[in-house]
Amino acid sequence: MFDVDWKTPHLWRKTARKRASAPRLAGDVHTDVLVVGGGFTGMAAALGARDAGMSVVMLEGNEIGSAASGRNNGLVISHHSKASPSEFEAAYGGRIGERYNRLVADAAGIAFGLMQRFNIDAHQVQEGWIQPAHTDKTLARARQFHDEWKAFGASVSWLDRAEATERIGSPYLGGWMVHNSGHINPFAMTIGLASAIEGEGVTIFENSRATRLERVEDGWRVFTASGSVTAPEVILATNALTGDIWPGLKRTLIPFKVFQAATPPLSQELRAQILVGNPAVSDMRNDLRYFHYDCDNRLVSGATHTFWFNEAQRGRDKVAQVLGKAFKAFGGPPEVQEYWHGTFAVVPDRQPRLYRLAPGLVFGGVYSGRGVALSMSLGQEMGRWAAGKRTDGEMPLPVTSMRKIPAHAAAVQTANRMHAWHRLKDRVAKSDRQ
Repeated sequence: MFDVDWKTPHLWRKTARKRASAPRLAGDVHTDVLVVGGGFTGMAAALGARDAGMSVVMLEGNEIGSAASGRNNGLVISHHSKASPSEFEAAYGGRIGERYNRLVADAAGIAFGLMQRFNIDAHQVQEGWIQPAHTDKTLARARQFHDEWKAFGASVSWLDRAEATERIGSPYLGGWMVHNSGHINPFAMTIGLASAIEGEGVTIFENSRATRLERVEDGWRVFTASGSVTAPEVILATNALTGDIWPGLKRTLIPFKVFQAATPPLSQELRAQILVGNPAVSDMRNDLRYFHYDCDNRLVSGATHTFWFNEAQRGRDKVAQVLGKAFKAFGGPPEVQEYWHGTFAVVPDRQPRLYRLAPGLVFGGVYSGRGVALSMSLGQEMGRWAAGKRTDGEMPLPVTSMRKIPAHAAAVQTANRMHAWHRLKDRVAKSDRQ
């Protein structure tokens, strides 16, 4: 179910520049810090450790951009997944909760800052992210998010019914906007960041899947099919693709499969009526609903399937129906040309994880749908942590042992099959949109 066809070019890959792959690991290598996993978390961790003066090697099992980091919708958001700032402080305690809220509040700005620092062309648009509400209940929740982030000092604003409807081009009761957020071509960001960290001195090996690790006198030795890397500090940044490299680790997260789809480039007439000002948008329905433009004025959205038969055609049809209903300017379901799928990781409480698995061996990530921005912030903190620039107590999340999900196999199936229930709840929810 979770296999990804990463070799067939998708929209993000087709519209990004080309990059020559790094070589496969051959032989035995020693480094100060080894990062396993070449997504946003891994590359940001490698950068954080390198900026701290460490020698760094990064292993990527396939090619840069082949997994969730290069295939997601591209929303860059400074907000939690479902929770409010006060709810995170209640979960973590005041000190760590405030520190983590600061990390989240700054995350989108840090991500866009990396693009500026390294002159990365990721088709980035930093025109804010809007979360509109379609029911009285979600409107109250949106107001809570806005008020708490505003009190925290984040750059946010409230949109009334008229402004939300005009900005989005679809009727909503109101909503809130985070101004440092936006959208990117995530594949372009992955290859741009890979080139950037190579330029900073990080050694990348692609098509070099870590298969096992063992404790050695001077740290850890991690093996691939054609070589090994020895390092005193190892960061596992494998997220949804976590396999059996460490016993029980994959049972601490739930892989979750989604798809993305896009229209042909829209006319200027339609552009003037839909997503005015080019913000990113994701609303508050239980089922996934999000929108933004790509660099050629395609409208990009996505969703998920309960069952994945005939997935491409069903996905295009589903997104066409959603867009036609959401945006009356289309006059009905529009043509949807592009389709691709991907997998990310979630946990039941939607709180990212930092695990100390053993001395010199850590794992971090699992963003439950907020990974584009947050991975680049938390990843750099993980790199500084491995470099000895942060103690466990100074990290923005609690550092714990593994937290396995009970009845993991059943939890994976439940999470990936419950979308029909989400859609039903959306249908029966009382809406005051009209």
